[in-house]
Amino acid sequence: MHAPSLPSGKEARMSERRPFREVKLQWLRLLSCDANINDNAKCVALYIVTAHVNGHTEKAWPSYKTIAEATGKSVKSIQRAIRDLELGGWLSVQRGNGVGHNTEYCPTDASILKASELREKTDKSVPLAPSEGGQICPERRSDVSGEGGQICPPNLEKEKNKKPNAREARANEAPRRSIPVVVLPTAQTRQVDEWNAWLAEKTLPDLARFNLATSVNGSSGYQLPGRWPPEDGSDKEQDCLTYFLNRLPAIAHEAASQAAYRQAA
Repeated sequence: MHAPSLPSGKEARMSERRPFREVKLQWLRLLSCDANINDNAKCVALYIVTAHVNGHTEKAWPSYKTIAEATGKSVKSIQRAIRDLELGGWLSVQRGNGVGHNTEYCPTDASILKASELREKTDKSVPLAPSEGGQICPERRSDVSGEGGQICPPNLEKEKNKKPNAREARANEAPRRSIPVVVLPTAQTRQVDEWNAWLAEKTLPDLARFNLATSVNGSSGYQLPGRWPPEDGSDKEQDCLTYFLNRLPAIAHEAASQAAYRQAA
């Protein structure tokens, strides 16, 4: 494993370190594409930076037990993940003595610089525009059937039977439990275009790249956290970001597998 490489030459002079809170999405995107970091470590990093990192100090102090309970993993699994993130150059770890001095986690300057560089590149690009030129509309919370979508609640029976410390638990189970899912038919092109525009604004792949396709009563659709993208700054926005960020590692692995197949051919 290796630390994210710093920009050099002309790029280094043009890029400057931004506050982590401004490049959190870019940081998570780069981490999700690091093939040297396993999904267990990516899940732990996602939880730490979204739930605990202070926006001003850029530090977090959750205990191993807190992280383990939130992600459904064992304490030993959390310790291995933290070590991998530290060796991989993603987190700086200052270990405490456990008596009033908790272990501190902080994204490394090198990784924040790379995220800042990615943010500068995406800021210069033109975001995808909605096909009908309309503005993004807030989610219609009270209308369940008006647009043909269908609410799919979490499978409570499956959650009840799940082993609490399963070492191979999927990286996105914990965050996904509290996010209701709507099946949006692909025929609803305006909503699909609005979601793709929102994802592009967040420097994320479009819907077709995520493993969200499903079928209800013979009609194809996408499993989404709402019929419309969330309003900027709303509580729903963070839920939607978590929903899609949890699925980025799967995209990275799929791309790597396809590349390996092409090389073998």
